[in-house]
Amino acid sequence: MADSTLTAQIDYTARDFTGYRDALFQHASRVFPEWTSRSAADFGVVLVEMLSYLGDISSFYQDRVADEAFLSTATQRSSVLAIASTLGYTPYAALAAIGSVTFQTLVTQTVPVTVPAGIKIITDFNYDLDRPVIYETDSSITVPASGGTASVTCTEGLTQGTREIQLVESSGQLGTLTVEDLGISTGEAGQLFVLSASPLLADTLRVVVEAADGATEWQYVTSLANASGADQVYATDVDDAGVVTVQFGDTVHGAIPATGLSIAAAYRVGGGAYGNIPANSIRDLATTVVGVTVAASSAMTGGADQEPIGLIRANAPRMYRTRDRAVARRDYADLALAIPGIAKASAVSQSATSVALYVMGPSNNAPSQIQRDQVTAYVRDRAVAGTQVLVYTGTLVPVNFGTASAPLLIGVNSRHRRAETLLACRQAVQNLLAPDSTDFGKRLPLSAVYGALVAVPGVDYAQITMMARADLAQTGTADIVCRPWEIPVVGTLSANAVGGI
Repeated sequence: MADSTLTAQIDYTARDFTGYRDALFQHASRVFPEWTSRSAADFGVVLVEMLSYLGDISSFYQDRVADEAFLSTATQRSSVLAIASTLGYTPYAALAAIGSVTFQTLVTQTVPVTVPAGIKIITDFNYDLDRPVIYETDSSITVPASGGTASVTCTEGLTQGTREIQLVESSGQLGTLTVEDLGISTGEAGQLFVLSASPLLADTLRVVVEAADGATEWQYVTSLANASGADQVYATDVDDAGVVTVQFGDTVHGAIPATGLSIAAAYRVGGGAYGNIPANSIRDLATTVVGVTVAASSAMTGGADQEPIGLIRANAPRMYRTRDRAVARRDYADLALAIPGIAKASAVSQSATSVALYVMGPSNNAPSQIQRDQVTAYVRDRAVAGTQVLVYTGTLVPVNFGTASAPLLIGVNSRHRRAETLLACRQAVQNLLAPDSTDFGKRLPLSAVYGALVAVPGVDYAQITMMARADLAQTGTADIVCRPWEIPVVGTLSANAVGGI
């Protein structure tokens, strides 16, 4: 019969260096009771600590791998995107700012000038980007002679590629496409080709396979698993750095480009909140057009950074819960999040046959009419029969803190700098109503503002003299209450600090 004192007694809660070391020492005391030294110079102690060190590292990586399998604990964006896709949710990529630019011919120009589509126009030098912000015209336009003007829409971003090919468009017309060469097909299954630039602007990627008798455009699918072996399709994968990989099929799920054919891609990169600039910020043409200058430009709006991980964690489960149908009122709001560029949604219903959907884009930007139309079509197809769905832009409600005559009063500890503490208090209030922290119908308690202020290092006390919605009387302090279609944002913030250094 085996000696029970020699049987390993495993402590499964030991997950770090100390736990492993203590467990090994306890086991050693049962197996080698004559070994009692615990000196750091003892070879047995060195061996135990080396094994504990390896166990600690192994446990760390096991925990990290386990964390990446769950939406609430995953930290890598690629992991979060993969989990979101299994829930049927597609996070929005970076969105490009859109506006218009007005061109003007020189007074000495005697004939009209045609400005082609895709002409690059730029702002002054942007030190944060280490370059100007670049926009491209969306269509060609003819500018009248002798100082005449004409306007055209433009979109932030930059077309990639240096080679032009002829391609028959879906309309049957022959068009010119600027492409980047990705490589040559080897005829193998599951070929991968990497785009050289990032971040990719959504819906701009077009992949073509070139043969001696012309180029054929292959179609994008979200997953090759849904394609048949003869389908000329491709899928994409985006890593944590935003690098996009194009993947082809294996004749079971998607066709394989024939051996020796050239693979090319037309796409644009850009997108981000940096593209939102004031009117008349576009200064010049990066591509020279003789006889034409930039006369004016509108404010560029709609630019947004890619959907943050925190928002994906909140929105992806909501999409899965709807099961691709709208029955309860909140289902309508959850389904609206499936449209790229819609970050928040709220459903309001006063009857069983009508639902009003209020939507908002990233960073509380107003969605475009195209996006609202997409929400309408998508949700109506999944709504209960006979239910009317109307989509509106949400309302931003400014919240004012303090007045010029009675600002918020911040008492600063004698060991802290007054100016720095006041700046940190302003930032704390801004964070309370940051776009990622607010939603439709949010209630802002007065106690939450006090809590944010006194949590700032160096604050001894805070006195809020006035806190009110901008559309109400600017007196008193009370919780800010918003209707289901309203989102609170920071309005005016008047604050003063006393004490400190």
